[in-house]
Amino acid sequence: MSLSGVMKVKEFIKMRKLRAEVLEFRESVESVSKASKASGMPPDTIIKTLIVLADDKSYAVLLLGSYRLSLKKLRKFLGAKTVRLAKPGEVGEIVGLKPGEVSPLIDSIAKLSVIVDEKVLKKDIVLVGGGSIHHLVKISVKELISVLKPIIADVSEGS
Repeated sequence: MSLSGVMKVKEFIKMRKLRAEVLEFRESVESVSKASKASGMPPDTIIKTLIVLADDKSYAVLLLGSYRLSLKKLRKFLGAKTVRLAKPGEVGEIVGLKPGEVSPLIDSIAKLSVIVDEKVLKKDIVLVGGGSIHHLVKISVKELISVLKPIIADVSEGS
């Protein structure tokens, strides 16, 4: 039997001795607006984890919930010909979770090239996906950066 997404997140946190708290909600938290409403945290403290394909290589991109991914900036940064968001089925194949369940705190994300938008670094405590549509993880940006060892880049737009 394979572990549930939440169990994968809890195992990831435990194995790496991260200072992080898994939060459970009755309502679903699979979007930034729902996560903000349920948690009482503003959208710019909620980190979305997007799976992106650049010239058919998979990346995990983390950005503040109040911003959009700029595919143009990402394509230029990576020097890629094509960049697109992964389709729901592709997210499942790459990460083993459905969109809305994805957490950066799982092994399948840690194995990818991870890009964190530079605006995330201005935050202290954030919420990230928790492996199900009813879970989030409260973690410091410092801890998140330490465990993921990401590439930092300006890949967002709007607010």
